[in-house]
Amino acid sequence: VLSEVQSELLSFRDSGMSLMEMSHRSKEYSKINNDAQNAVRELLNVPENYKILFIQGGGTGAFAAVAMNMMNRTGSADYAVTGTWSGKAAKEAAKYGKVSLVFPKADKPGSIPPESTWTLSPDASYLYYCDNETVDGVEFPYVPNSNGVPIVCDMSSSIMTKRVDVAKFGAIIAGAQKNIGPAGVTLIIVREDLLGNPMK
Repeated sequence: VLSEVQSELLSFRDSGMSLMEMSHRSKEYSKINNDAQNAVRELLNVPENYKILFIQGGGTGAFAAVAMNMMNRTGSADYAVTGTWSGKAAKEAAKYGKVSLVFPKADKPGSIPPESTWTLSPDASYLYYCDNETVDGVEFPYVPNSNGVPIVCDMSSSIMTKRVDVAKFGAIIAGAQKNIGPAGVTLIIVREDLLGNPMK
């Protein structure tokens, strides 16, 4: 991949310019973006009623984007905080609405309390969790039960490493730098019916 990028650095696909010089409105870039979306859709078997987005801002920007675009339904969301990254996501979301922790913060990192001990809010806009807390060494071996509310999952360190049933999720966020591409880009896969109601 690096050799291919290097060979096309001065002229991407014989366009006469590098990818870094192209307008994001150009037909050349539109094809690149569409090809990338189609590749993600094929690799992860993403259903047609999901949008595939590439955004800037990294994971931290995605933490805010989730809350600003999905919390407006009820003004609250449930968070399963199992480590550093879900903790940061919950802290960011609290700027935009009520965050309820589904279980008390663990005294020691490295464990997920049994789901039977979780307290889910019936009026939550979504349930958020981080699939693999790399800092704390915690990885979910299952998709949590959300009692019917959309599930939002940070899959930054696990995306493309295992089979995922995308239809179980309202949204998936994944910083590209772990498994997909360059730092600074975040992949968001979101069910279409959850779009269109951002905070004002």
